[in-house]
Amino acid sequence: MLKANFHTHTERCNHAGCSDQRYVDVAIEAGIETLGFSDHSPYVGFEGDYYSFYRMRPEQLSDYVESINSLREQYKGRINIHLGLEAEYYPQLFPSLLEFLKPYKIEYLILGQHFLDDDQNGLYVQRVSTEEDMKKYADQCIEALETGAFSCIAHPDIVGMDRAHPAFRREMIRILECANRLDVPVEVNVLGISGNRIYPCEEFLRLCRLCNSRVIIGVDAHLPDRFLEREAIEKAYAMIEKYGLEITDEIDTTRFLRYYEANT
Repeated sequence: MLKANFHTHTERCNHAGCSDQRYVDVAIEAGIETLGFSDHSPYVGFEGDYYSFYRMRPEQLSDYVESINSLREQYKGRINIHLGLEAEYYPQLFPSLLEFLKPYKIEYLILGQHFLDDDQNGLYVQRVSTEEDMKKYADQCIEALETGAFSCIAHPDIVGMDRAHPAFRREMIRILECANRLDVPVEVNVLGISGNRIYPCEEFLRLCRLCNSRVIIGVDAHLPDRFLEREAIEKAYAMIEKYGLEITDEIDTTRFLRYYEANT
């Protein structure tokens, strides 16, 4: 049974639904003891289509933080609730994001790299098909992890590169080795299983075994009922067991705050 999930979205990102409280209630029903909210982070400076579907707007962050912190107090003793965000890493824009987030005391960030470069119209990573772009994806993920701000990397194998291509293996190993060195778990994504997506893929799991990577299950819940999809969750456990991977149900929820202390 899944005891913790740190990958949970809210309706603010425009492609998830239900109230924040409903996520908590269903998580308790599912037997989850620790629930981390990590909705898609706003990025100051982006506008238009970038916000119409993918993430909350900057002006919504205060409400998000207040809601999750209120639920933490309301449900104290019944479930542990943590406040996080899922964010891309855009090298030129990341400092301004950190400055924007500073007053809100976000506990953790998970890296969910959906686009390349610094452009809101940058290449969507599921369209990556060349060695050059695969390397760029790996470089961007590695640079993100090396900031020390991220506690987990979500769906690393979301990238669309042909799994049989040598570049997929080479660059994914680079990401996994970096995550290992920094003690950052990599996610086996349940939404990818239930949605029959290209991730999590067998080749990625084989590489996790090769690199002795530590993995964590992430429901990637965009609806509360995802916590009750036991078949998909059990399949995630079975995939992890098949490759003999080390599994954890914890992330470092103090890493982001420590990052601020060390860099301000």
